[in-house]
Amino acid sequence: MLKIAYHPIYCHPLPKGHRFPMLKYELLPQQLIYEGTCTQDNFFEPVRMINEAPILSVHDPEYFYELLNITLNQRAARKIGFPLSEVLVEREITIADGTIKASEFALKFGVAMNIAGGTHHAYTNRGEAFCMLNDQAIGARYVQNKGFAKQIR
Repeated sequence: MLKIAYHPIYCHPLPKGHRFPMLKYELLPQQLIYEGTCTQDNFFEPVRMINEAPILSVHDPEYFYELLNITLNQRAARKIGFPLSEVLVEREITIADGTIKASEFALKFGVAMNIAGGTHHAYTNRGEAFCMLNDQAIGARYVQNKGFAKQIR
């Protein structure tokens, strides 16, 4: 069964005229259901991770805690491209959880996805291009650390 991570927090309010198409995160699940590709049963709702270990296995602790505390310097925040807020950081952490859970579903069912996943522009110590945390790296490292993936040589 196809499982898809989606949470209403994915569609974060942005200032009027902002160039990022945030509405797509609300519209994609609706479209998939409308066209009959999926039903509501395909979707699962990730949560804000309480355990920070998966994030800290990829991201620099100083950077992550600056995000959490909204103390990132102005230049670094500008490179992300979104106005920083606690809700935006919660959104990013929820996206990472969605990718982790989608990874587990993919191993179980052969395929899964995250509507807002793919925030691959985030580096270990900084965000960039509308990406604060690299959910793909977090999910991959999680799968490795749990022993679900084997290194191919």
